[in-house]
Amino acid sequence: MLADKRILIMGLLDTQSIAWAVGSRAQELGAQVTYTVQSERFRDVLLRRSFKKQELDIDDYNILACDVTNQEDIKKLFASCPDPIHGLVHSIAYANAKTCLTNNMFDATSDDVKQAFEISAASLALILKEGQHRLADGGSVVALSFNTLTSFPGYDWMGVCKSALESVMRYLARDLGKRNIRVNCVSSGPLHTKAATSIPGFDKIRDAWSQHAPLRWNPEEDHIAVADAIAFLLSDMARKITGDLLYVDGGFHANRSV
Repeated sequence: MLADKRILIMGLLDTQSIAWAVGSRAQELGAQVTYTVQSERFRDVLLRRSFKKQELDIDDYNILACDVTNQEDIKKLFASCPDPIHGLVHSIAYANAKTCLTNNMFDATSDDVKQAFEISAASLALILKEGQHRLADGGSVVALSFNTLTSFPGYDWMGVCKSALESVMRYLARDLGKRNIRVNCVSSGPLHTKAATSIPGFDKIRDAWSQHAPLRWNPEEDHIAVADAIAFLLSDMARKITGDLLYVDGGFHANRSV
């Protein structure tokens, strides 16, 4: 389904992350995958350690450093990537858990809110500002969101940022559609990842899914279902889908309750 396509996956944290699941699935489907991490130190020290635990050699993978708050880093990234890029996956989010994920919106400082918004939402547009001309005709961009229909315990400002990300996606779909580039979001159910461990209310969110998702939800295994949906959106089979939000959450969004 993705034979000979070059896919750039941004936001790799470890081999338990959604980014890794998507990249692994894309490779199985024939894609050439490049990953990004926040910094060279993260790649060479922390990520190398994570790979070694899984008996993987990090040097077997193309992993580039890119701090999305640094426009020069973004420029360097696209100058280093093979041309053209057929698909880009935005799996990037951050908020200071001590102030932005406390179950009290008023704990966050202005600087922390700005940082969370820049990294988790605005970065999609800032990345594509530099990368749009490296994307192939018919290219696809997919960003990772999380249910924005409900307020969740401890998700707070990250929930706000995900709402903003979905809005950014729709405006980018409008602008990039002129160049036959698609932009969509996937809203997944809760998954056990490194990012999830920083959410104070994650256990409550996970339990809500087990009670209310019609198709059930397994936070340990359903990253595969999420990766399959993203692979579909990256493929030519989704060539007329843009500006859309695809839920891969076992149907929880249609029967939500916390």
